[in-house]
Amino acid sequence: METMDGDRHRTAARPEVRALRPYRLSQPQFRAKLNQNESPYDWPEELKEEVLRRLRSSPWNRYPAVDAAPLRQALAEAMGVSSDMVAVTNGSNEAILALIQTYATGRGVTYPVPTYSMVYPLAVVGGANPVEVPLRPDFSLDAVALLSTAVELGARLVFLASPNNPTGNTFAREAILQVVEGFPGVVVVDEAYFSFVRASLLEEVHHRENLAVIRTFSKAFSLAGARVGWITARPQIIAEVSRALPPYNLDLFAQTAAMVALEHRHLLEERARVILQERDRVFTAMSQIDGVHPYPSEANFILFRTHLPARDVYSRLLERGVLVRDVSSYPMLEGCLRVTIGTPEENDLFLEALEESLR
Repeated sequence: METMDGDRHRTAARPEVRALRPYRLSQPQFRAKLNQNESPYDWPEELKEEVLRRLRSSPWNRYPAVDAAPLRQALAEAMGVSSDMVAVTNGSNEAILALIQTYATGRGVTYPVPTYSMVYPLAVVGGANPVEVPLRPDFSLDAVALLSTAVELGARLVFLASPNNPTGNTFAREAILQVVEGFPGVVVVDEAYFSFVRASLLEEVHHRENLAVIRTFSKAFSLAGARVGWITARPQIIAEVSRALPPYNLDLFAQTAAMVALEHRHLLEERARVILQERDRVFTAMSQIDGVHPYPSEANFILFRTHLPARDVYSRLLERGVLVRDVSSYPMLEGCLRVTIGTPEENDLFLEALEESLR
């Protein structure tokens, strides 16, 4: 007869999973939501109506395309690759997890820190061993240290985000390619913010058998609510990763909205240019505020450090209706906060609140 303790033991989660903290962000009252790197601009009504029109004419009682084949084809055409080089995912998190499960479960995943906060928990959930390698003090990629650590520990996957979150900088192309060329496993480059910098490793997938590039509709495409991401890589990688992806991983709404986004991407790309202009304006204004050190950014956010404790500045900004992200617990980022670029009005509110908070 099983004891109560025996039952608890059999139903307990893996210790490493139990040790994780669930991804949660407090959502207090605010006037400017600048904490999640979303686009500040919702879709135009005519695009929303187009999505709804297509949804109304689609059967809701049937499963959507099993591997989102029409969307895969549209993405392939937009990027100039074949459709067997594309896999669509439920946001970029599913892309990262599927790549980890395909190549690194029971093995190592190596990545530089600080970086995207979900890499560590996704590696743990995927049953891999996460190994962190610090960036240089200027947040540039130490390719030699990263590569030597990955090879020494027998890692099967290296993860890089460029532009990197939350530091905002793009890693040198030569440094990334040094890792790709020297690493015997798969190198994943997350380009979630590529629209704001236009520096990309995408064309390298034609020549590199071990390179996978991840992108998302959540940022410049203003489609965070639909959760659509995709992987571009050589056909062999896509074929292998597709085995780790569940069927019907993108619902009817997500597939439809993403198709409409691609068909009207010129409208959405124009908004990215507006965000870039605002990013430069906000950076210049922050540089002129005493006690603030903003770091140059090639994404739609700015990392900054102040002479006051980050938690105090966060609270003072929130008292003035501005919600930013406290990243001071990240490696190398003590005293740092991150602000997403919003509308001009939200950015003005942030700058005013920041100056008041530091007086």
